[in-house]
Amino acid sequence: GKGMRIYVGGLGPSVAEDDIKKVFTSPQLGTVNSVEIIRSKSRSFAYLDFDPVSENGISKLFGKYNGCLWKGGRLRLEKAKEHYLIRLKREWDEANAEQLNVPKNDKHETAALKKQSKDFENAPPHHLNIYFPKLRKIKAIPLKGSGKHKYSFQRVEVPPMPVNFCDCEEHS
Repeated sequence: GKGMRIYVGGLGPSVAEDDIKKVFTSPQLGTVNSVEIIRSKSRSFAYLDFDPVSENGISKLFGKYNGCLWKGGRLRLEKAKEHYLIRLKREWDEANAEQLNVPKNDKHETAALKKQSKDFENAPPHHLNIYFPKLRKIKAIPLKGSGKHKYSFQRVEVPPMPVNFCDCEEHS
């Protein structure tokens, strides 16, 4: 079966990772690959990465352990969202793959890139050039606000870049 992330709520205060692995791993249900326990003052819960043996392994796991009393707590099992770091990596990979699939021999695309590079070179000196991939444009944004917009930075002065960089204790 396909691995899945499971939320286990209502853990007792004495529950450890090894306890969870021993209880939830069985030949009939599946294997627990990793356990992440989160504890606060008032509650404890865990996230399991679970690989079921069969398609019915998840439903058997939920039927067997959801609502039962174990080590001073009533367990509550739910399907959890994927780990946010895994989701970020997947989205990053998808975005990179999308950029790689852009046709490079397209005349319109090449003309647009040449125009953007000219815009970049001709930008005023006190502007920040930001590339917007979805728009496929480079926009020059002023470093000083004009004061006309709700979120302008009219009183923020950008310090000049230092001519020499020094890593001594006095200047760092």
